[in-house]
Amino acid sequence: MNALNIKDAFWTFLLFIPIMIYALYCGQRPINVGSDTTNYVNMFLAYLQGGPFALIRIDPGFLILIKLSSLLSNNPAVFLSIISVFQAICFYISGVLLLKRSRYLLIYIILLLTSPFYLSINTNIIRHGTAISIAILGMSMIYHFKNNIIRVLFIFLPALFHNIAGIIAIPLFAKIVKLNMIYVWIMLVVVSYFSSYYSAFLSNFATDDYIEYLSGNFNYRKGFRIEFVVFSAIPILMTIILPFRRMSPETKWIFNAYLLMNGAGLVMNFISYSDRLLTNSWIIVPLLTTLIIKDINIRGFKRKDNKILFTCLIFFGILFTNFGFI
Repeated sequence: MNALNIKDAFWTFLLFIPIMIYALYCGQRPINVGSDTTNYVNMFLAYLQGGPFALIRIDPGFLILIKLSSLLSNNPAVFLSIISVFQAICFYISGVLLLKRSRYLLIYIILLLTSPFYLSINTNIIRHGTAISIAILGMSMIYHFKNNIIRVLFIFLPALFHNIAGIIAIPLFAKIVKLNMIYVWIMLVVVSYFSSYYSAFLSNFATDDYIEYLSGNFNYRKGFRIEFVVFSAIPILMTIILPFRRMSPETKWIFNAYLLMNGAGLVMNFISYSDRLLTNSWIIVPLLTTLIIKDINIRGFKRKDNKILFTCLIFFGILFTNFGFI
């Protein structure tokens, strides 16, 4: 290993520190931070007190996580910290495997830690966040090791932690790199506009958790949301700078997965809090953005000034969006 590789490995290891500090900070948050935090604390306490009825509807994978956490401590803060650390490890490893260089890993970590959706899966939609974290890790491992056994294992694993999130995450494992899914996304957006016509039919296939969302009064505006569509189109706008044909295979893979997951979430807009379903796609924007920046610098453009201009445009654009959304 030469000096350059040693230096890159050192910085790669060093970048693990901020993501771990973030995870531990989220894990030690007050119980009133995050609308669902109290529910998860109550789940953990119910398990400690031997309350099976309180746990009967918890996904089996997440129940195992509760059991393992209880072996280490009966403190709910430790339980929440374990979840955040687990998610952090999944996202970090994915970045290392897909980005390979510390300079791009740094960009990815900055965009990830400023993402409002990464904050959300750490403090609010925890089961959903755990499921998509596992899915992203599995996708990156499939890419790195090119092993179909890993694909078979991970395609089912996320659903054990949150069934709906696991189902929506399936496009991450499809590895679509030859066809551009933008037109499929546009078709799904058009379909989502007419959700009032098919919502009753699809409601028959909803799980118990989402039956409550369908029938509940949560003061949430259901149906077609143009602001969700516009926000979701941000990665598509990046193709003005880097067309699909110039993307690397891994960028095409994640770009298409984003479009399919996002389109599926938009189609389900008749559910209260349907933006939680869209989190599956929105949470991979930091990784997708960094891959596009990497492609801009390695294969997209020859002139250095173009590389710098478009890198800054995309990086600061997403950073501004993150802070604006918060």
